[in-house]
Amino acid sequence: MRIGFIGTGTITQAVVTGLLRFGVPFDRISLSPRNAEIAAGLAALDARVQVCGSNQEVLDTSDVICLAVVPQIATDVLSELRFESRHHVISFIAGISIDEVRKVVRAQGKVVRAIPLPAVAEGKGSTAICPADRVAKSLFSALGEAVEVDDEARFDALSAVTATMASFYAVLEAQAAWLVQQGLDYDAARAFLSGYCVGLAHDTTRGAKSFTELIKHCMTPGGINEQVHNELSKRGTYSHFGDALDRVLARIIGHP
Repeated sequence: MRIGFIGTGTITQAVVTGLLRFGVPFDRISLSPRNAEIAAGLAALDARVQVCGSNQEVLDTSDVICLAVVPQIATDVLSELRFESRHHVISFIAGISIDEVRKVVRAQGKVVRAIPLPAVAEGKGSTAICPADRVAKSLFSALGEAVEVDDEARFDALSAVTATMASFYAVLEAQAAWLVQQGLDYDAARAFLSGYCVGLAHDTTRGAKSFTELIKHCMTPGGINEQVHNELSKRGTYSHFGDALDRVLARIIGHP
């Protein structure tokens, strides 16, 4: 398999790092020269990883093409390139549908969408794929959880949920700040909360329990977990997530 990346930013770096770390079979990886520092760093990891002189060279030397440019420049960058029917295109571009990608690249080959996240570098990420695709799943199932959906509306909903990363860290920062007020050093608070979150996340992967079941499992009647959960529920804290995600989804699908 010859894999090419148009755009060499954080996500390309994470995907290529994961492919190398977990021994995913490939013949060659061709990288866009756009971010020279990241591209050079990846090329130094394995002789099969090559930095190309142009984006067109990436296409000419690859069969699977991963589109990893930001939406704002996608049309300008991609419309200048000559795609062929042999190209199997996997688009990481947020908010641009399969039909729109196909129109821009002007190719008759397979086009799918995927949302790899930075944790794929460690084999711990989740990647949404639309529609179900053997090639994309073979790549991303080796780098964590690969979730296939056949409807772009559902794919866009999964994309919207990725907008919660900053708020996830903000919740941890609020807890760390509270611990500092109680006299702990920030580094100690951060270390404790990091390990605490890893443990909770690990519990979600140990079986098929719903999140509601996990909530009930960690709440003792009259206990401190129940106390905090009930207080936040009464204040409508959790409902704010749905409201915010509704607005994110509207933005993704192009509604005002």
